[in-house]
Amino acid sequence: MMDKPPIEEKTREEVEAERKAKRAAKQERKKAALEKQKIDGLENQKKLKEPSTESTIAVDSAKVPKQKPDVPKTAQKKQSTQKIETTKKVINIKNNKNKENIVKNVEEEVKPTVKTVNLVKKSTGPVIHKVKLFNHLYIDSISLLTENKLKINSGKVHPSFIKLGVQMRTSVVAGSNARCLAFLYALKQTISDFVTPEHKNFARSFEEHLGPAIDHLMACRPFSVSMNNAHKSIMWHVKRLPHNISDGHAKETLETVINNYIYVQIHMAGKAICIAAQNKIAKGDVILTYGYSSLIERILTSAHSNNKQFSVIVVDSAPWYEGRQLLHRLVRNNIQCTYVLLSATSFIMTRATKVLLGAHALLANGYVMGRAGSSQIALVAKHFNVPVLVCCETYKFTERVQTDSIVFNELGNENDVMPKEQWLNNRYLTPLGLRYDVTTSDLITAVVTEIAILPCTSVPVVLRVRPN
Repeated sequence: MMDKPPIEEKTREEVEAERKAKRAAKQERKKAALEKQKIDGLENQKKLKEPSTESTIAVDSAKVPKQKPDVPKTAQKKQSTQKIETTKKVINIKNNKNKENIVKNVEEEVKPTVKTVNLVKKSTGPVIHKVKLFNHLYIDSISLLTENKLKINSGKVHPSFIKLGVQMRTSVVAGSNARCLAFLYALKQTISDFVTPEHKNFARSFEEHLGPAIDHLMACRPFSVSMNNAHKSIMWHVKRLPHNISDGHAKETLETVINNYIYVQIHMAGKAICIAAQNKIAKGDVILTYGYSSLIERILTSAHSNNKQFSVIVVDSAPWYEGRQLLHRLVRNNIQCTYVLLSATSFIMTRATKVLLGAHALLANGYVMGRAGSSQIALVAKHFNVPVLVCCETYKFTERVQTDSIVFNELGNENDVMPKEQWLNNRYLTPLGLRYDVTTSDLITAVVTEIAILPCTSVPVVLRVRPN
């Protein structure tokens, strides 16, 4: 192995001297670089000035006339300065032709865009008022009205359905039970006036005849779950009529089917629910209810007639104030009532002992679809540990599943929320009136039906057991 050369050890003074020398060399390099930059800048300025003067002289030598000897020196100086300025402008124009062409092209492209912007600002078209989140719920009322007029003029819609459509559109007939009863009575009148065409079957021809009437009602207002279930039940019986049946016999059978449906599914079911709900009303109870429900009114009036001592708190909300109708009818029957608005629910709930609510429909996942605001009542009652009983007939049960109020709902008239003058021409204001909301099953204690008092999750079982 070869021995490595010994490393020379430097003293501290020698190291510091080397560092100072390096720093001095760097500073000298920086100074030299700055001096070079200054010199280069001066040379560039001279180069820029020299060709401009030469070009001005070269251009002006051919165009500028000779000066007369009589002109004084001051005038000669002014003329020379003016000529130099004009020559500079000419040279700048020649050198910047491409730039001017580019600028002109850009200006030509920009001008039409500016005009279009002005046109858009000046255009005053009709303001479209729609909430994007609920855009799928809006109905093209103009096209539907024109189609309905054509159907009515052609005589395809029975007068009873025309009358019912007007009543539903103007909210003269409102509520699930009332709308279902009105629909069944109109259907009875249509069946009695129907005449089967020659060489045709009663069931098929009646189904074709009923189609435009159903479309007319759907255009006036969407069907409730109760109306859909009643329509399916009646049409199930219509399709199973014999082929050789006469018109009179077919009409009799369908009228008995409709009468049985009204008696069993609505009247007798409501009576059974009244009996079951009255057993849950104790002496001195304070029952809180929301909005108007014909079934809740029947329960409270029958309980009062059976000498049950209780008081009622009616909670109501805008824009329809349906609770006032219930309040008038209860006070007329000498029932002690208190009337508050929805904003005072948390204050008044401390006095309530039970909550009775009506329902538009019961969904297959156990959720309750009711009047908008019912979920808030159930939520506040859950917070104060007040039991919530939902009174609903089984013919309002549906196989549909819904977890929110956005996927399927019904929009009310915007003019009921606020006057048309306040929002029609204001593009920043859109009124929205949702008719229903969805209440989760954990907020509801039980559902009172004609079968029994059941939990909300028993809807699929009832739908499987219940006959058509």
